[in-house]
Amino acid sequence: MLKIYNTLTRRLEIFTPRDEGKVYMYVCGLTPYDYPHVGHGRSAVVYDVIHRYFEYLGFEVIHISNFTDIDDKIIDRSKELGIPYKELAEKFAAIFIEELGKLNVKKLQAYPKATEHINEIIEMVKELVDKGFAYEISDGVYFDINKFSDYGKLSHRNISELRSGARVEVNPEKKDPLDFALWKKAKLGEPSWDSPWGKGRPGWHIECSVMSLKYLKNGFDIHGGGDDLIFPHHENEIAQSEACAGEAPFARFWVHNGMVEIDKEKMSKSLKNFFRLDKLLEDYDGEVVRLFIISISYRKPLNFDLESLENAKKNYAYFNESYFELKNSLNERRQEGIEITASVKRWRNDFENAMNDDFNTPVVIALLHEIFKFFNSNKDSISEDGLISLNELLVNIFSVLGLEHVGEKREESLKTIKEKLLNIVEQLNVSELMKASLSVIDHSMEASQIIETLIEIRNNLRKQKNFKESDMIRNLLKEAGVVLEDTKEGTKYKLVMTDEQ
Repeated sequence: MLKIYNTLTRRLEIFTPRDEGKVYMYVCGLTPYDYPHVGHGRSAVVYDVIHRYFEYLGFEVIHISNFTDIDDKIIDRSKELGIPYKELAEKFAAIFIEELGKLNVKKLQAYPKATEHINEIIEMVKELVDKGFAYEISDGVYFDINKFSDYGKLSHRNISELRSGARVEVNPEKKDPLDFALWKKAKLGEPSWDSPWGKGRPGWHIECSVMSLKYLKNGFDIHGGGDDLIFPHHENEIAQSEACAGEAPFARFWVHNGMVEIDKEKMSKSLKNFFRLDKLLEDYDGEVVRLFIISISYRKPLNFDLESLENAKKNYAYFNESYFELKNSLNERRQEGIEITASVKRWRNDFENAMNDDFNTPVVIALLHEIFKFFNSNKDSISEDGLISLNELLVNIFSVLGLEHVGEKREESLKTIKEKLLNIVEQLNVSELMKASLSVIDHSMEASQIIETLIEIRNNLRKQKNFKESDMIRNLLKEAGVVLEDTKEGTKYKLVMTDEQ
């Protein structure tokens, strides 16, 4: 049974869907006023893994994430840059979608924008006013938190505590300092729309309520976002949505991912300590970044440092090399070999148990290391049926983690290595005897055949104590991305991925 930590109840709860066979998810998305940073990437990857695991369990997933395309930050930034707010928002929304593709994040059913839902927002604000939950003052329409008896139930703090710790705008006309804007009356030079309260624009919180309810209806399954949104954003969403509907819950499970931190401080544009996602993806493969992100529980803070990224890169290269070897082994028809049915069944159970425990991806990554360690030690003796069942398991695991291209990178590297080796061999200045040995190498050979032929030539040269030319072969291979290791069992080799060279 899948158990998910619900912020609302502060405990792990067994997941049951609202509608049989379907999961409805809403995740608070980007305010596109600047380049997205790694924290935005983390959130997208976290909910993508959750989405993928629900699909693995057989659910149809209806998953949307919004763009807050009208906001104080967007207005301020557009003025600073001297471009229309709409142009600014569209530019950075498009950049983010492109970066999500590089992170192998699934395309969602919809990416609703606040400005596309102004009429629905006005209707919800009107309904809240009519029901007595909202009131109009000189600068806008505000939600009266004292009219909603459950206010504070998500952040688990009482109203007096929230008042003392909240960052709220001071306005003497407000009935309570915690009352929040549903509709902001227009200021000079700001974008605005006609409404019963004059020209203005929506408040931040009402946008997400309207968009999630429009696409997913009341009582949908999962509402996600960063844990910095618990208060006030998600608290306010609950208040206005349940007050308007007259029933609870607005959302059944509240799921929050931890922040990306640098030196124990939240990564944010305001602190000027953020790493742009597009720049990171210039230096690291998107699936390497994914592996880094899911290497720690989604609810914990993720410390961003290059050492951890490099470690993820090494792990990814190890998975690539090992999985490529497994797929190669599938092409070898074996009549006999050791049976691993029981092991594969246990590994599948371990995988599902980890994911059922609040999507515990670090345990799944540790499991992949265990599986590949076993395979690399026994790859020449595993039965054909065992390899097939092991491959099926790995296809499932990599699909859920969003690492479907593992193994393919090795093939790409081999193509590159083959071309490098052929070019270098043609240009080598060596003895006539060695030229004769190298003449068997041609374009018809696979990269692995060329490597094995060169290893054999090198070993023969070593036996003849021709260390000068044997070292030349080693260096040739290293230059092309093939590292040799002489062991008691013979000479082995390891590929250095092309992006590591």
